[in-house]
Amino acid sequence: MQSSRSNTCLNAALLMVACGVLLPCAASAQTGAQRTVWPDEGPATWAPRPTEPAITANDLRTHVYQLAADSMMGRAAATRGDRMATDYVASVFERLGLQPAGEDGYFQEIAFGPLSFDRDSVGLVVEGQRLDPGVDWAPFPASDASGITGDFSGGDVPTVFGGYWGDDSSPLSPEAMRDRVVVLLVPDTDIARQRGLSPELQFRGTLIQSAGAAAVFLVVPADISGAAFQERVGLLPAVSSGIAVAQLTTGAAARLFDQPLSEIPVGAAGQAVSGTWRYAYDRPEYPARNVIAVLPGSDPLLRGEYVLVGAHNDHVGMIEGPPIDHDALRAFNRVMRPQGANDRPGPPTPEQQASIDSLTAYARSIRPPRPDTVMNGADDDASGTAILMDIAERFATAPPPARSILFISHAAEEAGLLGSRYFTDNPTVALDQVVAAHNMDMLGKGGVDNVKFGGPAQVQMLGARRLSAEFGDVIDSLNAVREETMAIDYSWDRTNALNRFCRSDQVNYFRHTIPVTYFSTGYSLDYHQPTDEPQYVDYEHSARVGRFVYDIMRTIAERPTRLRVLPLEERDMSAQCTR
Repeated sequence: MQSSRSNTCLNAALLMVACGVLLPCAASAQTGAQRTVWPDEGPATWAPRPTEPAITANDLRTHVYQLAADSMMGRAAATRGDRMATDYVASVFERLGLQPAGEDGYFQEIAFGPLSFDRDSVGLVVEGQRLDPGVDWAPFPASDASGITGDFSGGDVPTVFGGYWGDDSSPLSPEAMRDRVVVLLVPDTDIARQRGLSPELQFRGTLIQSAGAAAVFLVVPADISGAAFQERVGLLPAVSSGIAVAQLTTGAAARLFDQPLSEIPVGAAGQAVSGTWRYAYDRPEYPARNVIAVLPGSDPLLRGEYVLVGAHNDHVGMIEGPPIDHDALRAFNRVMRPQGANDRPGPPTPEQQASIDSLTAYARSIRPPRPDTVMNGADDDASGTAILMDIAERFATAPPPARSILFISHAAEEAGLLGSRYFTDNPTVALDQVVAAHNMDMLGKGGVDNVKFGGPAQVQMLGARRLSAEFGDVIDSLNAVREETMAIDYSWDRTNALNRFCRSDQVNYFRHTIPVTYFSTGYSLDYHQPTDEPQYVDYEHSARVGRFVYDIMRTIAERPTRLRVLPLEERDMSAQCTR
């Protein structure tokens, strides 16, 4: 948020003092009582102080107020702000004496940045006629983060019609797609415009790629094709080795088949094509980085196995457009969007507008408008990152468990779960020796007024029994005997509402058959909003969840045997994730 608070901490945020905290700016010192607008509002600033071995609310405040400061500029992946955040996490790991486990010390750089294509080096030929790039066709936009777009080079490759892009009712057999270009028709409907192509295309593209197809051509309606055929420079995982995808106009597609695509059957053969295109990766000034550290286990026989804990270090950067009024937005969301960006309400009713106006007027009686442009990401996921560091300190200052503990601060989660995907595809430890993973994302809310089924001991858990029933059993048994019992909310796991299990980094461990549990306190009115600031985090609640995750990890790390992974036919595969 841009306000009267000083941003002179920009570089000081990377400086650690001997006691293990950051050097505070003079402007960040607390200056007495503050009139607050919101019931969940804490102090606007927090002077850093020494952390301690226990997992405490004040430790988490020290971390979150710095990670989610305005000076971090929203920590978007591959920006200076996220570089500062990852330097901060690495400095904590180093202070604690944890062993580096990245590819460059604590860091594992992921190839995530601008992707473009050179018009002079791309070509597509049908029946001896060269299609005009940027007019008739184009490689799939580099701004898409689906991770399936790859390079293409082929001569006289057969084509086959695969039907509508969002319809799997009559899919082609793998044999019909192998070594062919699969042509999909994008319907000219409102739903296609509203939903976009990426999630469904990724799911369909993954199936087509697994069948051994050479490429995918999307035939797009003319009224939505103009912007798609401009040369793109966007963000994609440059390490993607997925299937090549291109878009064609309906006119260009007409050269492939003898009749309109809307009239031909699925499986119809088209003209062969020849072509080539290759995406070029431009390494950004501040590459996105995983931060990885390990605490070696104490048992010579078990220290080669790992219990992993992670949280993502990035958020979504700055808002586009003019500044918004912080308190007015929070008033609107309090009434209309209790789950923040997840909610898409219509216009307020007169009663709702009266409530919004009343809350805004109350804010005005206490302070003037507060222009806001920073998506601070205090809950999402400075809260999880803070707990990650406090769990690391708890392990580092206690006798080591039998198994080793792997700490990973994931990069680019908001860009498509890319940091966890990169790590699991390019692990720095033996991935088959990771016996359990714990992912923490949005652990700063959870109150009864913030989320459904909220309360002071609430924690939402997803995935604990999907791959290993024992994992869930261990957690429930432990919770039953702890003095600090948690109220575990399993409802999201049962319903998978909002595609919840598929929206954070646990997905990439799940796809590698690593037992994984996702811990969260849920979506609140500040989710993906510029109001997601440190003063609205419930630090006592966060610390309680952190102690729970630590106890689970130590229990898993001390078990004489690994968690049993269920046979394939017994696994919960209800969430077929598309991102």
